[in-house]
Amino acid sequence: MSCSSLKPITIDLNIGDQLTSISCGHVVVEFIKFIAYQRLQIPYSYQWLKQIVNKRKMSEDDNRTEGLQSERHYRITSTALENLDFILKSLLQEISSASMPEEVCIVLGATPITCKEVYRLLLPTMCHKPQCHSSHIANDQKIQRNVFQALVTSEELSQAFFKPLPPTNTYVFIKKKTVNQDVVLNHDNFVFTSGHRIPRSSKIVIIDFRSQNAGNLSCCNEFQVFGEVINEDLVKLKIEDAPECEDYHEIESTDVAKWYESTYVMKGFKDCIVNGTSVTSSWL
Repeated sequence: MSCSSLKPITIDLNIGDQLTSISCGHVVVEFIKFIAYQRLQIPYSYQWLKQIVNKRKMSEDDNRTEGLQSERHYRITSTALENLDFILKSLLQEISSASMPEEVCIVLGATPITCKEVYRLLLPTMCHKPQCHSSHIANDQKIQRNVFQALVTSEELSQAFFKPLPPTNTYVFIKKKTVNQDVVLNHDNFVFTSGHRIPRSSKIVIIDFRSQNAGNLSCCNEFQVFGEVINEDLVKLKIEDAPECEDYHEIESTDVAKWYESTYVMKGFKDCIVNGTSVTSSWL
């Protein structure tokens, strides 16, 4: 297969041996929230979206009167939030399961085969489990904060956001190794897919959470991941072209690994402005 002239951007974090399943799951979830807002799939941050929808929901029994536009926008907003929450919850379950995904793929576009942007998150080979009591494992919240900050503040990632993306659909896929039993916890949340071909014109960003330190892949080893070492590793964060001819334009199930697609899809939406003011101002 020939190489694409448009090479994917790879963000190499090289911190996999520092992540627990909890910290890894939360970094992935927070990144999806970040992508949804930065790529204009939701007009407000996830936290603000959650707050205004909850406020509006709590006031449903107050005999409130509102315009048709406000009511319609509430249905659109609450549905998008509900679907996004289902996606995030099911992802956390899969990442903390016995068969952790090898990859999480976020696809933005009308359909997966006509997508505009793809974010491929390569997860560590092994994450520490919550029951691991090694004193050498850094605090989960500290890891999440450092990793997420280093990721979202990178100049190259911000350049990938330079061109705006109109609201579209957000699809999520996970890749898991094939075993002799079902590897997905809940088949209501993720269904098997034979795969998709990503258009060559799609922008692809690869975020590599895996560790290059093969000696630190056994749980409860004496990892040197205290504060200064975490900072040293994050300094190594580099963004570069993907290896030549390595094809990231395919999401294809094989005998070795299978892809599963989330049954929930978030439909992006714009804010609803009436007389120069967002209709959500009446929900607060």
